Amino acid sequence: MILLTIPLMGLCVSLVSVFIGLGGGILLVPLLPEIFQLSVHEAVATSLLTIVFVVSENTYKFHKMGEVNWKVVRLMGPISAVTAIIASQLAQQVDSNMILMALLLILILVAARTLFSSLLSKDYQAVEELTFSQKAFSVGGGAVAGLTSGFAGVGSGVILSPVMIFLKSVTPAQLTPTANANMMCTTLAASLSFIYSGELVKWNQWGLVRWDISLGIFLSAAFFSRFLRPHQNKLPFSIKSLLLALLLILLIFKIMRQLT
Repeated sequence: MILLTIPLMGLCVSLVSVFIGLGGGILLVPLLPEIFQLSVHEAVATSLLTIVFVVSENTYKFHKMGEVNWKVVRLMGPISAVTAIIASQLAQQVDSNMILMALLLILILVAARTLFSSLLSKDYQAVEELTFSQKAFSVGGGAVAGLTSGFAGVGSGVILSPVMIFLKSVTPAQLTPTANANMMCTTLAASLSFIYSGELVKWNQWGLVRWDISLGIFLSAAFFSRFLRPHQNKLPFSIKSLLLALLLILLIFKIMRQLT
């Protein structure tokens, strides 16, 4: 069963990573506890390491294609890494239901914003240069993204992508590649924090991270992404936004069921 489950999860992660600009954490955190009998804290930590693998590979490929906006990454990436470390330390001190409730709130807010963005996408046109206030908003968005990533185990793309859409700081073709590059900074910092804070429990676990699950999902995702990545900019921006909103709504109901 697990031999079939890991490739299926890898396919889902590659789809949301390549086409929607998320690392897959919003899928993994709700599903890992039920499928692999992990605690919520272990699911958060394992999700983050998985996302590191996935978005790093994606970022390298997207960079070679010239589709990463590194100016935006330099604004949002470093601060998101710092706040991700702070949030990951906090997450280890609280009850698992608090993590799920935080994730639920994040998903509700981002789903509403993304759905609204999809309705406005016909008028979307990236700005050539950000103003000082827009740069400040980008830094603030990066800080919030790091907090949500480190605390709830998501890849921060759920915050970063809507912020970039709102500011129109990237072109539609750059949205997913730039989100992946930003997530690389955030999830690497947070996952290292979870690894460092825990004890070596068994051969396949570093701190709170189940590295064998992370590696299996990543290898599956990398396989599928190889075929999906060349087509990422062929999906219309409006469809990307709508699919993201629908995915988030489904996950909202999934988490609400876990909390009841």
